[in-house]
Amino acid sequence: MNKLAELIKSLGDEDLKLIKKDLESGNIEKLINKKLQEKIEADFNKVCPVCHIPIGEGSLTLVFGPKGLKKKASFCALDCLEYFLDRLKQEKGL
Repeated sequence: MNKLAELIKSLGDEDLKLIKKDLESGNIEKLINKKLQEKIEADFNKVCPVCHIPIGEGSLTLVFGPKGLKKKASFCALDCLEYFLDRLKQEKGL
């Protein structure tokens, strides 16, 4: 809620009025629900980049890349993660 509070504090009167209108008409709730649904669907459609089987809860996730250009890969098991890291090392010449 801190990010939202900071955002609201930084807005001008006209923007606050527009947001209040959207809030009262239910547009903000629809937007939030849509974004949450997209996240659920994206998580549901994840597959392991090594063996291509669907990934469920309990997967291993690796976040890598330079600051600002981070990438995320989720793996079904430790052996797929290790394979991915080995291939990455080979590509980088390590």
